[in-house]
Amino acid sequence: MDQTLINRYQPGGDIYATLVSRYGTAGADTIAAAAATGDNTQLNYALANAQTGMTGGALNDSTASILAGQLATDPLAAPLGGLNNALNNSILSFLKNPTVLLALAVVLFFAFGGATWIRNRMAK
Repeated sequence: MDQTLINRYQPGGDIYATLVSRYGTAGADTIAAAAATGDNTQLNYALANAQTGMTGGALNDSTASILAGQLATDPLAAPLGGLNNALNNSILSFLKNPTVLLALAVVLFFAFGGATWIRNRMAK
């Protein structure tokens, strides 16, 4: 990439003006910074991000602000979702245990008359 083309991507250039109208100043500035490196790969990556709307700043990773956002939008989504996952994992892992399955089979056998069936078999 030659210097003339790099200058067209910088503020004041014709490509920069087009980018501002399409993607806003933040998107155009990101693309201009990538163009300033002279690397076509970085420029293409910045253009692709601008086209898909990924030119925003870094995500907020503050626990307090994330919690405040969750409480403002849907206060029960996170706690109920976590509880649902915990219960599903607990119940499924409990029922997949072979000892529990064997004990359940024995209880059901005797609950549905298994003791009578055994007595009748022994009496013959």
